[in-house]
Amino acid sequence: MFGTLRARASARRVLRAVARLPSPRLPMSPRAVQALFDARRRASGLTRRRVRLGGFDLPYLEGGRGDPVVMLHGFGDNKDSFVEVAGELVEHHRVVLPDLPGFGDSIAPPGTEFKFATFVEVMRRFLEEVVSGPLHLAGNSLGGAIATAIALDVPQRVRSLALIGAAGLTMPTPSPLQERIEAGENPFAVRDPDAYHAWIRFVLERPPAIPWGVSRHLAEQFVRRADEHERILGDLLREHTDLTDRLPHMDVPTLVLWGSHDRLIHRSVAHVFHREIARARLVVLHGIGHCPQYEDPSRTAWLLRRLFSGG
Repeated sequence: MFGTLRARASARRVLRAVARLPSPRLPMSPRAVQALFDARRRASGLTRRRVRLGGFDLPYLEGGRGDPVVMLHGFGDNKDSFVEVAGELVEHHRVVLPDLPGFGDSIAPPGTEFKFATFVEVMRRFLEEVVSGPLHLAGNSLGGAIATAIALDVPQRVRSLALIGAAGLTMPTPSPLQERIEAGENPFAVRDPDAYHAWIRFVLERPPAIPWGVSRHLAEQFVRRADEHERILGDLLREHTDLTDRLPHMDVPTLVLWGSHDRLIHRSVAHVFHREIARARLVVLHGIGHCPQYEDPSRTAWLLRRLFSGG
């Protein structure tokens, strides 16, 4: 059904149109929700794979041919984060979307301490195992911090870098999320579905339309992971990660992409990335929150294509 680029593009349009239709407030079975996610992946030309790295088991989505592109999601998200964007890249690129350790369907060894260095090391091993040669690397939020560290550690592997609402620096101006964390709250540890929907409105200025049953299923999944999110954020916050002093050593074409209404990572961080990375270009998307890949996937894909092509 999705064998050609035209058919896949049509399928994506149909799925987006269906998502915008008024839907009854009825629950959907996990199997039905998974079927919709599988259809969305196929419409973007992606298939599911997995790799084992020591005690870590990391599922990932992959599709397309050409220069490889790896896109890393943020805290509390999963490999489906960039599926819509991937659908517009697979014509000219091999696209790889992994689950980060501790998120999505990944499995980590018992007792894993989720330090930032752990994320970086596991994802470096993932790249060594799954993608050979130079690649284009993109990351949102925590994924952006990991991508930054990898580009600094192994610059010969990274042809270009996209930092999308990226973490990893001290914020010159605290964000609303930072203020909540400093007040003793862990906003990622959501413990009831209604709070989840409020959290999504906090993260995304322009949330994509999805059927009510799917939204409810995602809320229930997020709530079930509250203890894990609390533990992983606690591990990350026990150390202070600030890559600012290393940025002048970055010699990679870099797109710094930010939403004007990002409430998680203040826009002042974007200006630090732009100032300290010699080959950086800054684009601010107005009316967008923390995740442009969800809120404006077509514009995000266009900017990434331009970066990857050297434009």
